[in-house]
Amino acid sequence: MSRLTEPAGVLEASPLKVAAHNARKVGASVLITNDIGEHAFLSEADYARYLSGRIENGDILATGSDKTKGLLQKDFVRDQLDFMHLSDRTVPRHLLDWKGPNVHTVVVTLRCNFKCLYCHASVVGLDRTDKDMTVETAKAVVDLIFQSPSPNLMIEFQGGEPLLNWPVVKFIVQYAKEKNKHHKRALHFGLISNFSLLDDAMIDFLIAHGVSFCTSFDGPKDLHDRNRIYLGGNSHESVLAGLRKIVSKKAGGAKTDTPNAICTITKHSLGRAPEIVDQLVALGLERIQFGPLDPIGFAKKSWGAIGYTSAEFVKFYSDALDYIIALNKKGVKAYEKMALIFMVRILEGGHWRFPNADGVARLAYNHDGSVYTCEEGRLLANEGDEFFKIGHAATSSFSDLLDHPTVRASLLASSSNAQPMCFQCAYNPFCSVLPVYNHGTQGSVFGQMPDNGWCEKMMGLFDVAFTKLQDPEARKILESWLEYKSR
Repeated sequence: MSRLTEPAGVLEASPLKVAAHNARKVGASVLITNDIGEHAFLSEADYARYLSGRIENGDILATGSDKTKGLLQKDFVRDQLDFMHLSDRTVPRHLLDWKGPNVHTVVVTLRCNFKCLYCHASVVGLDRTDKDMTVETAKAVVDLIFQSPSPNLMIEFQGGEPLLNWPVVKFIVQYAKEKNKHHKRALHFGLISNFSLLDDAMIDFLIAHGVSFCTSFDGPKDLHDRNRIYLGGNSHESVLAGLRKIVSKKAGGAKTDTPNAICTITKHSLGRAPEIVDQLVALGLERIQFGPLDPIGFAKKSWGAIGYTSAEFVKFYSDALDYIIALNKKGVKAYEKMALIFMVRILEGGHWRFPNADGVARLAYNHDGSVYTCEEGRLLANEGDEFFKIGHAATSSFSDLLDHPTVRASLLASSSNAQPMCFQCAYNPFCSVLPVYNHGTQGSVFGQMPDNGWCEKMMGLFDVAFTKLQDPEARKILESWLEYKSR
């Protein structure tokens, strides 16, 4: 943002020093942010006064009010250079309070009974049992997971459709829990499934072992069935049947959370945000998550039929968020997952600026035991690009994985301060550089952010978030969503 013209007049008293910051015009205000993740909204006149160094120690902008922190507390102005103070606030956001990878995605099969138009997984047919993870490989994967020093471990089952290899899902849960009697970690499990194969016995086992449920549900029947083609019957109804079984178990006293739903947005979803939200809310789902398309896998092949511009997705998202906030005002309990993530980053500083989590905070394991920096890296491998493959569960140690050149390159590339466009962006403290996305779309982990569809999309989404935060009613609702952050 260009500097605004300095207003006439000189204020008395000692002016405070202007600290480093970035700025962006958002709505009627100037948004300023700094390296430690603080933000403030200023009028154009106050921003000009701030730039000219005419903010004084006793100024309300500096001191704040009873309800809000001022520019001094947020380190936008300083009356002295306190390097220890700055270090205490900066280091955790740049170096990670690292305790090891805690999210472990385990792909127990590549087989799937759905053929979704936007699938990133490059799935195989039902007869390809050679693409199932074996018990021996599963044991090696769990053993490697427990080499991570993280006190918290999340094992997330994906596919394909993971329930097609149900015996290995059961084995991993039971073996990990038995192993954890010695290791004593905070151990969690998650299942991402289309729910078509989910029966009462499976549900009872998963609930008994504390496994959380997540499915893809794209809203009204015509949308869902167009995107998610079920080879064995009615796609929409199969998801509803699974959801109803879990909700019924919970209503009967079972200790489980309401399932989470990921709603993938295609061209056909545009303009239908209220209708989609209403369908999800009617099912009793509190967490709503809108997933944008990425141009990889089947989605890349089908882009002409289902794709859209970044601006079109941002418009859909803004409309959907407005509608969910309006429902909240009426007493409906629902929140949107991406907005919650933004609120944690913006309001609580819960975001590691550097490095990216791939390879150091999360890992992915293919059906054959191959280890990748992340699930997206595994998906690229299915298309013939194995850049993000860093080892094998049967032969690699934890230290081998961390020392892999790809992990090092991803850590270096994930620094937004190394990107000229990012370095100057007001959203830099809250955004992320995704090396795997850069590599998949531009052929380099560093990428070129001005030409990157991810960059355009994220800037639009942050514009939406910070616009909502300027509305007192909307801000109060968004702040209330922080209670869901542990889910």
